[in-house]
Amino acid sequence: TIKENLIIKGNNLLALHSLKKQFAGKIKLIYIDPPYNTKNDGFKYNDNFSSSTWLTFMKNRLEVAKNLLTEDGSIYVQIDTKESHYLKILMDEIFGRNNFRSQIIWDTSIPYVAGNKWHSNNWIYSQSTIFYYAKQKENVFFNKLTFPVHQPSGDISNKPFKDVWTDIKNFSGFLGAKDLKLEFNTRKPEHLLKRIILASSNPNDIILDFCMGSGTTCAVAHKMKRQYIGIEQMEYIENIALLRLCEVIKGEQKGISKDVDWQGGGDFVYMELAKWNEEAKEKIENCKNLKELEKLFDELYEKYFLNYNVKIKEFKEKIIKEEKFKELSLEKQKKMFLNMLDLNQMYIQKSEMSDKKFGISEKDQKLTEEFYKNI
Repeated sequence: TIKENLIIKGNNLLALHSLKKQFAGKIKLIYIDPPYNTKNDGFKYNDNFSSSTWLTFMKNRLEVAKNLLTEDGSIYVQIDTKESHYLKILMDEIFGRNNFRSQIIWDTSIPYVAGNKWHSNNWIYSQSTIFYYAKQKENVFFNKLTFPVHQPSGDISNKPFKDVWTDIKNFSGFLGAKDLKLEFNTRKPEHLLKRIILASSNPNDIILDFCMGSGTTCAVAHKMKRQYIGIEQMEYIENIALLRLCEVIKGEQKGISKDVDWQGGGDFVYMELAKWNEEAKEKIENCKNLKELEKLFDELYEKYFLNYNVKIKEFKEKIIKEEKFKELSLEKQKKMFLNMLDLNQMYIQKSEMSDKKFGISEKDQKLTEEFYKNI
């Protein structure tokens, strides 16, 4: 099994599948904080799915994730109120209702409640739900954590933590961005991940977060001497998560560093799924007007894989020039361009990476072969 810490940039479903043969049955702990489907996650995902589409998005990924877990492994999924009840039913289906361990409630109002919530015509929502499941409840590893309680008598006794956590400060929003000195407003506090990692893993166990975000899970796992795999498809991975992990290696003293006497050290390997039509998709999304879309058309036609059902010449010579098309919003125009792409060719297949048209260097080909060498 690969012993290096891995950071993988790319579609997390494809990345999970790429890990299956190397890591099936070897991941001790999975924690994810996926896009909540609320329109305002702070993540730049398409965070406005229909509920059924969002559940399919989650189902596809959780099914692969289950196969990666050790027999005594566990998974924690953090979610808010909009989809939590539907997610619970989905996780019962995938992991088995009997493997449900706990619904942890994290009080996110500490140290403050955001000002806009005060004006809501509803009870103020100030919590986050974390569903905790075992792969096999009978075998699951769990290290019961305790905290000291001072009695009036002067004695100190240790009490176990309950499933409502009110002692961990929430640094999302402005405070999180200020603390990180980065523009990422959904950062999770390191102490939240420290508790989960302490309870459900040992040093040198493998931790996976396939919705990596700002990299909190990986940063904490690194400081706590766990092997980790982080997956993120958004561009901010390079100027947020990677920079953060580099600071961890240098010995930064934020978060849990003082708690665990972190002095720095270690490393990680950064990898990317090789894009093809995914690259074309990004170019379409980055167009600022119809003129730029039209200019891009010839490149799409000559360089990328297009859907064989699309009448390409008719699209270029007729549809783009029609007034009805010009009157569409830029978003709808882009959608029609995106529909031309062959969805089966979003990333480059390993078997095709030596084809010169893809421009994959010999160094990257060698790294890929190393990654899959035992498969």
